[in-house]
Amino acid sequence: MQSFDKRGAGMGAYGPPLGFYRNNPCVHIDPMLCTACVRCMEVCPRKGVIGIEMISGKRYAKVKNPGDCAGCGRCVEACLTNAIGLFFT
Repeated sequence: MQSFDKRGAGMGAYGPPLGFYRNNPCVHIDPMLCTACVRCMEVCPRKGVIGIEMISGKRYAKVKNPGDCAGCGRCVEACLTNAIGLFFT
């Protein structure tokens, strides 16, 4: 599994690298790092992929529909705490 982090390693200037859509993009959000600022939800071009969930009385961003992820990496770039990772399966 290949991972792309906040630094944008491997991302093209205008989105994912060529051949990207042959892979299945998958977003992962670490609840220990998430501050529920919802910046990821605001920049996601496909609404409904990321949502908010309450865990032990605290709000966290959560991936609701991972299959709908376009793999554009906008959520990764928007996250100030590096809580979001984009993976390819």
